[in-house]
Amino acid sequence: MNSMAAPANEPLYLDFASTTPPADEVVDAMLPWLRHTHANPHSEHFHGRRAALALDSAREAVAALIGGQPEGVVFTSGATEANNLALKGLLSATGSRKHLWLADTEHKSLREPARHLSGAGVMVTRLAVQSTGLIDVATLTAALDTPGRTPGLIAMGHGNNEIGTLQPLPALAECAHAYGHLLHVDAAQSAGRVPLDVEAIDCDLMCLSSHKLYGPAGIGALYVVPDLQDQLEPQLHGGGQEGGLRSGTVPTFLAVGFGAAATLALQRVIQDTERQQRLAAVFLAALSAQRVAFQLIGHPTQRLPGHLSLRFPGVEAEDLLALLAPALSASTGAACAAGELRASHVLRALGLDERAASEVIRFTFGRTTREEDLRLAVECTAVAIGRIHERSG
Repeated sequence: MNSMAAPANEPLYLDFASTTPPADEVVDAMLPWLRHTHANPHSEHFHGRRAALALDSAREAVAALIGGQPEGVVFTSGATEANNLALKGLLSATGSRKHLWLADTEHKSLREPARHLSGAGVMVTRLAVQSTGLIDVATLTAALDTPGRTPGLIAMGHGNNEIGTLQPLPALAECAHAYGHLLHVDAAQSAGRVPLDVEAIDCDLMCLSSHKLYGPAGIGALYVVPDLQDQLEPQLHGGGQEGGLRSGTVPTFLAVGFGAAATLALQRVIQDTERQQRLAAVFLAALSAQRVAFQLIGHPTQRLPGHLSLRFPGVEAEDLLALLAPALSASTGAACAAGELRASHVLRALGLDERAASEVIRFTFGRTTREEDLRLAVECTAVAIGRIHERSG
């Protein structure tokens, strides 16, 4: 039996975009480093050198997942730290780059560093997206084609965590470089879910998150093109680990788990992509068969596999999730800010009003999701929606 599968008495888990359970192979790889082989990989004795070799192997595995070079991988505590290092490290007070562009739909781990940098004198330009969440190349070109421009950075998420839309990275990278700017890609949602190649994309930096691809939480990575690393200003200062870019002891057991997850993802990415696309089709077909009215949010085809952002008109997402909670776990498209429930900035950027945005639920599938589970989930969803409609008259 696969230990990733949930106990029979638990609700069905349909929130894989939030986090994924560590794969059995990952846990097995980590356990020795939590026991007798545990050591500081920065120590010079036998045990330290053994741990350092394990770090090297993990670095190679992470680099292989995205078609990069091992020396370009900088281990961090996760994607949030990686995004902060990328943006603050390149747009520092002592650097030459003073302009940042990012879409209105970006994750807070990009938006908040951008807000900080804006207060520190960096010019931040927001990019509007289409109703599907795509950044149009013409829109980016118009934003970049300004007089007196100085070198800057374009930061964007590859796969949007809320709506699943995948950005056309190679075309956007070509546009960025044509105007002398660098491109940072947040691939936390897409790495391991779709094939990635940093050289084919021609991006300069890319962040990854272990717990989004069946690895342990608490570790991620920033990939930096090796010849760009001397332009990156560290944000953590100390012992000079990770080539001086990220001081602090790298947790060997987490890095080993991340590496094992990356190797497994590289081996399975095509298989997983095709299967999750099939699961999404099964879910939508079952909703239609149940005569449930819904609207797919995001791009209809250029989207993360197994990622469905659905609006159920006339049904408050919070009410629906409350009724579904005993049967399944999914997430809402709304976020709580300053104690007030308001529509997600992502959904507002697509043009949805407050009411429509409050009717959006995200269902995301993973390796342990079965077709029969989804059919049951749809039945429960249809019943819950029926109850809400009856209650509202």
